[in-house]
Amino acid sequence: MKLLLTALTLLFSGLSVLAQDSRLPVYEVARVDQPIQIDGRLDEKAWKEAMPVGEFVNNRDGTPSNIKTEARILYSDKFIFFAFRAVDSNIWSTFKRRDEHLWLEEVVEVFLQASAQPPNYIELEVNPLGTMLDIYLLDTRKPIPYESWNSKDLKWAVKVDGSVDGRDGDREWTCEIALPFVDVVTAPNNPPKPGDRWRMNLFRVERKPAVAEVAWSPTLQDDFHVLPRLGELVFSDRVVPKQ
Repeated sequence: MKLLLTALTLLFSGLSVLAQDSRLPVYEVARVDQPIQIDGRLDEKAWKEAMPVGEFVNNRDGTPSNIKTEARILYSDKFIFFAFRAVDSNIWSTFKRRDEHLWLEEVVEVFLQASAQPPNYIELEVNPLGTMLDIYLLDTRKPIPYESWNSKDLKWAVKVDGSVDGRDGDREWTCEIALPFVDVVTAPNNPPKPGDRWRMNLFRVERKPAVAEVAWSPTLQDDFHVLPRLGELVFSDRVVPKQ
């Protein structure tokens, strides 16, 4: 009987964790009253006023991660802004050319989908060297060839507290991205109106000293391109001051 009770406890505990992992997160993005300066520093008042998206967890199973990652989002008339803070004692990447396969090294990523019909989405990746990979996908894993689509007015920058050499002794790296709404061609309103709802996911890949893949909305698979697992982005009428 005791063994049976223990087994049932473990079963219900596992089901509870699975149910919790399967819930999709929602983030309400505030509006900024002036454009953000994209320098990678995250020192503007607007970023302090913006709410963090919440914890990043292990992508494969949704369990807590000891890789500390923070992200915040804002928008204006022309851009949606993303900020990442990646705590990292061992920062590493080597790719320096736009549209290389950045996911093979250390990187932060944004998946953004304004409408499920058609199921187009945009993927953005930035590594600690400040290299960008921007992809427009027509459907799951069906990109327009990488180097044939580049966002003309996309802006990004990183700031590294340490060195990007794969050696210990670093502290963190931060990243800012400004994606122009003109690229989000499937959006029902451009710019978005308060109350509009898009789909989104955020990821971080670590390679050294150990491999880790963390997510805002875990896909629960060994794959980031799981569109049903995109969380929800809700545009708010709340305004935060830039300074």
